[in-house]
Amino acid sequence: MDSQQFKQRESQRQNGFRIIYDFSMGLIWFGAGLYFILGKYIGADWGIDSLTTTLFGVAALCYGVFRLYRGYAAKKNN
Repeated sequence: MDSQQFKQRESQRQNGFRIIYDFSMGLIWFGAGLYFILGKYIGADWGIDSLTTTLFGVAALCYGVFRLYRGYAAKKNN
C-alpha cells in the first residue's frame, strides 16, 4: 500500500467519523433546544426568565438543525 492509498483511506475514515459526530451533536443540540423551549411546560425551573431560556432554546434548536443538515449533506456527498 503506497502513501496515496493510505491518505485516501484515512480521509474516508475521517469523513465517516465527522458524519457520525455531526448527526450525534445535531441530535443533542436539537434535544437541548426542545428542552429549553418546552421547559416551562414540563416544570423545569432554572431561576432564569422565560425569554432568556426561550431564546437560548431557539438558538440551540437552529444549531441542531444546522448540524443535522451538515451531516446529511456530507453523507450525501460521500
